[in-house]
Amino acid sequence: MQADVVVIDPRKARCQRLRRTITEAAKLHEREARWASDRLGRSAYRKTFITLTYRPGETWEPRHVSRFVRLMRQWFKRRDCPCRFAWVGELQKRGALHYHVLVWVPRRLRLPRPDQCGWWPYGMSNIETARNPVGYMVKYATKTRPEDVKRLPKGVRLHGNGGHDPARRVELRERLWPMWVAKAWDQRRGEACFADLEAQEAWNARRVEVRTPQPDGSVWLRYVDPERPPEGSAAWWDLRVAEEERRIAEEEQWCMYARRYERRGFPKLQRVAGGFVHLVTGELIPTPWRVDVSRGVVRVYLKTETMQ
Repeated sequence: MQADVVVIDPRKARCQRLRRTITEAAKLHEREARWASDRLGRSAYRKTFITLTYRPGETWEPRHVSRFVRLMRQWFKRRDCPCRFAWVGELQKRGALHYHVLVWVPRRLRLPRPDQCGWWPYGMSNIETARNPVGYMVKYATKTRPEDVKRLPKGVRLHGNGGHDPARRVELRERLWPMWVAKAWDQRRGEACFADLEAQEAWNARRVEVRTPQPDGSVWLRYVDPERPPEGSAAWWDLRVAEEERRIAEEEQWCMYARRYERRGFPKLQRVAGGFVHLVTGELIPTPWRVDVSRGVVRVYLKTETMQ
């Protein structure tokens, strides 16, 4: 059976990543803001929409937008507040690049104008309140087309976001998994759930009820597995030691995993060469695709073993 072939347009793929990432990041920020508002009983954040443009004669250079984000983060940090933001770069018809930034600002604070406070010394800025923040970002994220990417300066970034707590960063990463990863992960979770149910049903079918009278006249009811060695025998103690060693090894692995990722949340999977690996069990989810790059064309082949 011949494998399917998919030709990937890098510019189109970049636009799709832009729309997907910005949409999911804005949704997470808006959900956090809604939860904070529900706890306070009033609106907790002001959704501030900022437009950053270059003045005539000023051209794009690397680290312009990163400098703006760094100064804005420092401003929030001095006020002991999280800096929740998402931004999108857009190319105008005349070829000039400008940025749209959405910031969730606590109600007690008021964001200064970037061109007046020195955050954006390359041109002008405009600030307004966004009534539909997710819709604003989706609108500007969908404006970028593959032909616009071709006209962008080399090395320019088209989007960015930040301010998520570790758990939300992990959730955003999982929402941006490739479709085949999400499908394979759901399938394996379902298989593990069915395996647990089958193991429980098998245990219920073979368990034996044992009633032990107590001195106070009550009866101690317990269930035992007839396939296990008799309690107190040498084989029974060997089995108990093996189970305890396995439990201690699993706990040590979980503790190492928690120490390693305590500042980044608790991601389940990590991208590696050839697919994704589970960070606790070490189980590999291999990719069903094979990538071939020749003469500037990216072709993706579905592996023949996955088609059988």
